[in-house]
Amino acid sequence: MDHAWSGVLGVTRDWNGGVHWDPASGIGSSTGYAGHGVTSAYVGGRTLVELAFEKETERTTLPWVGYRAPKWEPEPIRWLGVHAMYRLFGIADQWEERRGSSKTSLLARFGSRLAGLHE
Repeated sequence: MDHAWSGVLGVTRDWNGGVHWDPASGIGSSTGYAGHGVTSAYVGGRTLVELAFEKETERTTLPWVGYRAPKWEPEPIRWLGVHAMYRLFGIADQWEERRGSSKTSLLARFGSRLAGLHE
C-alpha cells in the first residue's frame, strides 16, 4: 500500500444522511455524508433550497428529508470506539498487504460489522 487516508468524517451513527429544514427559524442542515460528500452535498443543497421555497419535488420526498439518525454513544465511549475502529482497520490493511491477498480479511469484515457497515 502506497497511500492511505483516514480522518474524522461527517458520519451519523447508522451511516445514513439526513436533510432538515426548520421553516420557523429558517435554519437547515444536510448531514452524514459518510464518504459520499460530493454528490450528497449537491443533492442536499438543492433539496434545502426547494424546502426553503416550499417546492414539492422528487428530492423533497426522498427518505432522508427529516430523517434523524440514532444518537452516538456518550463520550468517551464514542471517541474510544471510533479510534479503535481506525486501529482495527489499519491492522487489517497491514495483514492483507503482507499476505498479498485481494480478499478482505476476517478482521476487516468483523470491523465493518462492528461499525455498522455491511459488505
